[in-house]
Amino acid sequence: MDTELKTPKFVEEFADYLVAIRNLSQVYITNMKVTIEQFLEFINIHKFKSRYDSINEMSLNDIRSLNNSDIYSFIFFLAESHYKNNSRVVKIEHLRTFFDYLFRIEHSIFREPFKKINSERKIDKKLPNYLSLEEAKRLIDLYKNSINPIEIRDNAMLHIFLNCGLRLSEIKNLNIEYINLNDDKFTIIGKGNKERTNYLNDITKEALLKYLNIRDNSHDKGRNNPLFLTDYGFRMSVTTIKKIVKRAYRKANLDENIYSVHTLRHTCATILYKAGCNIRTIQELLGHVQIDTTEIYTHLHDQEVMDVMLMKEFDGKFDTNNIHSVELNLLDGQVEIILRALELYGYNLDYMLNSNDSSDDTRQEKLA
Repeated sequence: MDTELKTPKFVEEFADYLVAIRNLSQVYITNMKVTIEQFLEFINIHKFKSRYDSINEMSLNDIRSLNNSDIYSFIFFLAESHYKNNSRVVKIEHLRTFFDYLFRIEHSIFREPFKKINSERKIDKKLPNYLSLEEAKRLIDLYKNSINPIEIRDNAMLHIFLNCGLRLSEIKNLNIEYINLNDDKFTIIGKGNKERTNYLNDITKEALLKYLNIRDNSHDKGRNNPLFLTDYGFRMSVTTIKKIVKRAYRKANLDENIYSVHTLRHTCATILYKAGCNIRTIQELLGHVQIDTTEIYTHLHDQEVMDVMLMKEFDGKFDTNNIHSVELNLLDGQVEIILRALELYGYNLDYMLNSNDSSDDTRQEKLA
């Protein structure tokens, strides 16, 4: 059996460091390795004139021979290859982290090639796509009356995606013991193994209970039992979950090429924000470390307002009272999630929802 590494040993050691010490997600580490491999391929061809048949033959001595101009050449190559600005920024930061590790942590190199290379800033803010009210309702009702065990399972998963805003990896890693049906809440192990709490509204709890009643428990052993199982009783893979969501999109007549699994998370966050949920609360519910990540939903909402106001014929299309009532009734009770979350942070949501004043000061009235 061929066990030859595809990347040099020092790159694999760097990946182990990111897992064990930095506690970064596997997706982020994989993307970083792709960048490093791409950089090494570039250096092998353009600096070493294809000295190596494979980059796994490269050593730290090769890395020590690099200078600022080699890195600038790679950055120029990315620009010439039509990588978008945001992609270039991410790749540059990947390499900066890699060289910082070699210099400061491993002391494998004796100078900092990145020391004089300034960090670029992301310029483009890509607004996330999300489902409309009608599309979200269509998806959530797709398997509503199904008696098919697979569709009952998929129905519970779609409800948790749309009503609770979980990431794909969080759905995959969700265990039965994390669910507390008595208190209508559950625990999520998010990025970096960070733990947070989310809540089940009535319709999501109903869909989950329906699934638990038909779930095959014969494979359960003590703890670490996955909530969502394959037909063979195993934990679902990321690929399987993607297929389930794509299938649901097709059945609901939604374009699977436009919408992804992450669209469901964006949809949940957008609904919460439009319903008046405090941005800090949404940050906690989604498990964002930086508030900047959550604030993208405020920009999205601002863009929608601008689009409507720039329309030549918008009479009756921007009735705030109508939007308020429609949004809060979406998904048959998502407002319960907002209520539970905001009450944890001391906000009187009952007052907020019954008030005709939509200003931020009124929406954030504190409990006495």
